[in-house]
Amino acid sequence: MSRGWAPESSLGAGVVLGWIRSVRAEPWRVTLVAVGGLLVAIIIAGLIGFWQTRNIEQVAAEALGYVELEDEGDDIRAAILDVRHYHRNVYFNSLNTGRMTRQGIDDYETARTRLYEEIDELDGVGPYDTSAPQPEDFRRWADEYFSGFGPLVQPAVEDREAFDKASDRGLEQIEQMELEAEKLDGLGETLTDDSLQRVDRAAQTSELVLLGAVVGLLLAGAALAYAAVRVVNELKRLYAGQQETAEKLAEISRQKTDFLADVSHELRTPLTVLRGNAQVGLALGAEGEQRYLLEDVVEESRRMSRMVEELLFLARSDSSPPSLEPETVSVPPLMSELAGRATVLARERGATLATDMRADGTLRADPTRLEQAVLILVDNAIKYGPPGGTVTLSSGVSRQGEIGITVEDEGPGIPKEDLPRVFERFYRVDKARSRRMGGTGLGLPIAKTIVEAHGGHITAESRAGRGTRMSIHLPVTPDGPDANPSKSGRQQPQKAET
Repeated sequence: MSRGWAPESSLGAGVVLGWIRSVRAEPWRVTLVAVGGLLVAIIIAGLIGFWQTRNIEQVAAEALGYVELEDEGDDIRAAILDVRHYHRNVYFNSLNTGRMTRQGIDDYETARTRLYEEIDELDGVGPYDTSAPQPEDFRRWADEYFSGFGPLVQPAVEDREAFDKASDRGLEQIEQMELEAEKLDGLGETLTDDSLQRVDRAAQTSELVLLGAVVGLLLAGAALAYAAVRVVNELKRLYAGQQETAEKLAEISRQKTDFLADVSHELRTPLTVLRGNAQVGLALGAEGEQRYLLEDVVEESRRMSRMVEELLFLARSDSSPPSLEPETVSVPPLMSELAGRATVLARERGATLATDMRADGTLRADPTRLEQAVLILVDNAIKYGPPGGTVTLSSGVSRQGEIGITVEDEGPGIPKEDLPRVFERFYRVDKARSRRMGGTGLGLPIAKTIVEAHGGHITAESRAGRGTRMSIHLPVTPDGPDANPSKSGRQQPQKAET
């Protein structure tokens, strides 16, 4: 056998060597081989890219489903809170008058219908973790609650003891449903984050595959120069597509800003009319429940008007720096005015303001806007400090030549992980307390925007259990012949030379 195999092996090796010599001798063969290798590489890269694209699409679809789950969990929780709100309304009405108003009963039934509608919408979301609350669980809990308390929601309370007992039991059931809705919302957030991370990993893998393809093209040599041109053109196309996408995103962001500005502007007039009509009703001597409801309308419309103004301010500052009317002001009188306004605010909120104003010099600033920023910090400190606590307002000049305005509270402090995000829009550390105190999460971002428009910066320091310190840092204006600050903190007009 060995004697018969040797000639055949030598023949095969000779054929291979001869083919290699012919390739070297004829350049077109090199090109043909290189192009063939390029085609194979393209096919492989295309298959891998196709698989990666399908994978990204699948993961992205899962992420969208989890976002929908998160939204539905949040909607159910909002519906549960509405039920609790109107439950308490009818209970307190019956407690004060022994009867329930028709409006209160209708509101309660509307909240009930909305809760079941949100549960039905959750039922339309794709399957998720069976360990999490399911639509049928929420439906069962809702049935148990409404079967126990719903029949007692009548104009007249016949059995006070039974009504009170059913109300207490119902509030416990609502609290349990809210906790389960929070679990569902948290599950949606977790699943969404995981899916987005998978999308990122898949995208990174696709980038590596593309990079390998580029390296392969470079190794092909001069015969693949035309392929390199094609790759460059493709990269240019991709870059142009990215530029176009970036421009579209910028346009979407601009449209969002314009939309917020337009909506905020359009809401101003109806809110003003609503508050004015309610105030007229109070002035005409409304009493009892009508007065209570009108006072609620005035308070809520005032809160909504403040929120509209905040949204409008931030929307305008997104498109251009906030409008300022800068003046050269004397710092001591300005600090005195700020302390006076802050003292009034603290007294209105039942808190005590301690002041230590040591800043001196002159400052180029818009006093009205600067006052707005400082009062935001003071108001925030009062909200999150203990009831009747003390807030400290101080000022001084740092070694870096900056005027510092500091507001300190005696509150519980801000967790370390939340501290970097306190100046983000709509971000609230204690969400439950913020809702209870009427916070919107816009105050600190507005203060930051105002301070940065003055060329300064704002910082936050806090330790758990030891309160929080918010500081505004502004550059001092050098004294010059054109600066003529008044004692009131406002610049005096220059006298005309004769």
